[in-house]
Amino acid sequence: MAWSKKRIALVALLIVCAANSLLLVAILLGQRWLARPLFPAGAARSLIAYEPFDYPSDTLLEGQGGGHGFAGPWEPGGFNVARSDVIQINPGALTFSNLATTGANHLRIDAPPEGDASICGLARRLGSDLAAAGGTYYLSFLYRPLGEGGYGTLVLGTGQGRELSMGKSSSGAQFHLSQRGGTGRVFSDQEVIVGQTVFLVVKLEFRDGPDRFTLQVNPAPGQPEPAGGFVKEDLDLTAASHLMIYSRAAWSLDELRLGTSWAAVTPARH
Repeated sequence: MAWSKKRIALVALLIVCAANSLLLVAILLGQRWLARPLFPAGAARSLIAYEPFDYPSDTLLEGQGGGHGFAGPWEPGGFNVARSDVIQINPGALTFSNLATTGANHLRIDAPPEGDASICGLARRLGSDLAAAGGTYYLSFLYRPLGEGGYGTLVLGTGQGRELSMGKSSSGAQFHLSQRGGTGRVFSDQEVIVGQTVFLVVKLEFRDGPDRFTLQVNPAPGQPEPAGGFVKEDLDLTAASHLMIYSRAAWSLDELRLGTSWAAVTPARH
């Protein structure tokens, strides 16, 4: 039996309504997926500062103020630092295992030109001074060596006096902790390999008298804090208000996190 025009119109209307309903459900699910947190709620609450270096490629880091949890942009700073024009954003994010990341670029630090004795660096002020007895924090970052010579470190301090240095030494083959300048180096068992990205996590325990700093190399993201590590406890930081890039080497840096828990700085992808 042939359908009437009225019946055909009704069926067409029902089909359109069903299609619109499916489209609405798809949109809602998509919005929920896009809005899901990158990190677990508890970890996000204990994340103090985060710098993913998600700035336009081929721009200098100096003056950039992205990320969150800092009290100002990247600016000239660090003990005897003389230049910062070798510190710029490069395309492509650094990655490690299943570590959660954001952005599509990373930070590259070049060594100064041959014959130039300058120390290269930049500093960024934290939201507060960490160096109060009883405070415990965790700092993590991705590090990829790009050359054999020189030192490339992340420094915690003020730019003067005693400071904690983390990264690559010019006189050792392993990643290390030391006082800025090289005093009291504690080397890990992870050798520095050009082109190989490592995941470094440092536990910062501030105490009356010498503080305790523990380095973990390539821990598994999303897993509990491992036992052991490489411990330095002969350095008393009187102030820790800035993070500084301090370098005479070629290397890359990405996914810089500071938090009050292990989980906050070692999030796994979801």
